[in-house]
This record gives sequence, C-alpha cells and structure tokens, in this order.
Amino acid sequence: MGPVFLFDIDLTLLRSNGAGGAAMTQTLHELVGVEDGFAGMHFGGRTDRSLLREALTRCGQPDTEFDRFCVAFEQRYVGYLERELPVRRAELLPGARAAIDEALKVPGARVGLATGNFRRAARAKLDHFGLWGHFLDGGFAEDGEHRNDLVAAAIRRVAGPGWHGPVYVIGDSVHDITAAVANGAVAVGVCTGGDDEATLRQAGAHAVFADLSAPGEVLRQVLALPSA
Repeated sequence: MGPVFLFDIDLTLLRSNGAGGAAMTQTLHELVGVEDGFAGMHFGGRTDRSLLREALTRCGQPDTEFDRFCVAFEQRYVGYLERELPVRRAELLPGARAAIDEALKVPGARVGLATGNFRRAARAKLDHFGLWGHFLDGGFAEDGEHRNDLVAAAIRRVAGPGWHGPVYVIGDSVHDITAAVANGAVAVGVCTGGDDEATLRQAGAHAVFADLSAPGEVLRQVLALPSA
C-alpha cells in the first residue's frame, strides 16, 4: 500500500504576495463595515475560520451564527481572491510543481492537501497555477478552526477506508508539524515560511528542508524516514 502525501499550500507550495490578506480584508469590510479587520494578526499556519473568529472578536462583532457567516464570507472572498492573485503576482515556490509531480510518481501514492484555506480559496490559489487537479482531496478550513482537525479530515478523505500506509504532511509552520504529529503522521518541514529549521524540529518535525528546490532528493529522504 503506497504512501499518502499531504501538502500545505501557503508558503509551502506558493506565495500569494498578500493576495489572500487583501481579499479577506476587503470581504470583512464589506460584510461588517470594519476597516483593516485583520491588522496585526499573524496568518502563518492558521485556518481561515480561526482568523475570522479572532477578527470578529477584535471588532466586537457577535459570532452567534459563525458557521453561516463563514459561508457568506467564503462566497465573497473567493471572488476578490481570484482578482488579487494576478494583481499581486502570486508565485509558486522553488520546486513546488516538481515536488507534486514526484509524489504522484511514487507507486500507489495518494496526494492531497492539508491547508487552512477554505476549500474554494484553496482551489482558487491552485487553479491560478493549474495545480488543483493534481490533488485527490484534502482537509480545509471548513473542517475546523484547529489544524489538527483538518489534518485528520485530510487523512480520512485522501487515504480512504482500510488504508494502512504511511502519511507524510509537508508544511512550513509549527502548526503543520504539531498537527501532523498529533495525527500520527510523519512531519516534514520546509523553511519557506516564518519558522526556521530549529523551530520546526523543536515542534517535532521528522525532517526539515530549506525548500523543495531538489524535489527528487526531498522525496528520497522523506520516503526513507521511519513511519511515525
């Protein structure tokens, strides 16, 4: 039975260069009338739901119908995001496309996502580079405010019933690493976000790479790791 590879998106595969933050800010302003509702917030490794919850709290807005608000937010946000991605010159990180291709070549492999983005936002970002169709499924912000929940959902959807092979979660933040470990997966860190090698290893990463620019070697070393 082949392995499962679950990739984070932002600062692991691509850099939106502020497209996501700008689109979220504009959407929140449109819905609740608050300027710069995400100002000063740290986005790295967070889920869109958790960011929205914090922004609403900071703005003094009630969250009694939070699930409904998230649906309304996502519907508008994706349209702004699709416009911002080319304007902000979103870019793939070195080796990202090749790393996905290499993972897909592994016999029996299943390749999916473990991302804090809403599903439609994840698709918008990956469609911008023609990559959405490379992934079977994944875990997304709809699956919970905490990353542990979306990684669990990704494993369930991508691995499927009766699967017993290794799971590798590849991400740039300590949140990716701790969520992977909490779900019994092999945690693979890349230093393309805000967390350095020492920080990722301290969080429990089983392997850390500077980036994905040598995808064949990265996959070779990852597959040589013992299962978690």
